[in-house]
Amino acid sequence: MKDGTSNHVYLVNQKGEQHFEVTGKIGYPFFGQLILDCINRTENAMTQEHTFKAAELCVLAEMQAKIIK
Repeated sequence: MKDGTSNHVYLVNQKGEQHFEVTGKIGYPFFGQLILDCINRTENAMTQEHTFKAAELCVLAEMQAKIIK
């Protein structure tokens, strides 16, 4: 990037940790698939159960967050 920063994606699952340097990479196929899932009522990008669990975890994290000044 022009300002000297870079973009990183960290993937952690049962197989371990992976790091991806994504500066300059293009495309977000997951989001397109997710939008199509919403429109078509399919579960190609992610299952509905997974979606609700992710939303639940987001709400729990927000409720437990502390403001640091």
